[in-house]
Amino acid sequence: MATRKTATSSKKTPQRTSAATAKKTTTKVKTAKTEVTRKTVVNRDWTNNLANLMVGEVVGTFILTLVALYAVQLVAPLYVGLTYAVLVLGLSAVSGAHVNPAVTFGLWSMRRLKTVLVPFYWIAQFVGALGAVVVMNLVSGTKLNLSLGHFTSMDWSFFTLEMIGAAVFLFGLAAVLTRDDIRPSGKALGAGLSLMVGLVVATSMFASVSANVDQSKIQSETDSKTGEVKYSNIPHAMNVKGATLNPAIALADTEKTTSELTTGQSNKDDTRYSRLSFEVILGTLVGAAVGGNLYLLLGTRLRR
Repeated sequence: MATRKTATSSKKTPQRTSAATAKKTTTKVKTAKTEVTRKTVVNRDWTNNLANLMVGEVVGTFILTLVALYAVQLVAPLYVGLTYAVLVLGLSAVSGAHVNPAVTFGLWSMRRLKTVLVPFYWIAQFVGALGAVVVMNLVSGTKLNLSLGHFTSMDWSFFTLEMIGAAVFLFGLAAVLTRDDIRPSGKALGAGLSLMVGLVVATSMFASVSANVDQSKIQSETDSKTGEVKYSNIPHAMNVKGATLNPAIALADTEKTTSELTTGQSNKDDTRYSRLSFEVILGTLVGAAVGGNLYLLLGTRLRR
């Protein structure tokens, strides 16, 4: 009897060992599959789909620019945020739905985008913004009169508000994109809300900057022949309409003209200066990198 029990137990032991080993192997396989899936989501290879990528970014930036330029100023963050949510839902599988050079730079700084793709994203985004400008001029029947004469302007107040707004936006966007337990619709809504909050923060800061503008240095001169009043030394802060958080939209957006400041109406012959400038470019790019990487840093520490 003892011999049979020993033989029986010796037969059962290998079976239990193999079952335990099989469970461990299955767990490792599942973990490996999960890691592969995460890497695929994080490091999507758009190289083989470059044409669709650029078309998606052109169309998305075109739509977002139109909404940003025509939205009512008080509720513009809401409209722009909702539009971005729709674009993320529709274009995330095509190009990632960046539609913003700052988003592209922020994701690149987070190592979620290959360096070789960054110029293609930027080209497509600026082309989409320029397309919006052309369409707006065709619809309104006005001539295309866009100047980059203020491209080198650098106001540290506007740099700061663009940077902080972009940082808030990318912080929320990074939080949404790095969560695997959120559905695509939830990610789209989170991305739109992140942009809306970033715009609200930047707009609130812009209001305080505009309220502190020193108008005492403005000079006026009346033409003796025509009686027309000409103004000079107008502070740069008075020409700016608001924050953009998007260099592509800044290219299509314009500053207030002298006629708009003095009479409230613009003339056809007025030179329209593009809002694209050093303060916008540097502010949004730096803010995007800071916001995205700040979330990665905090997220890594929380997971330890």
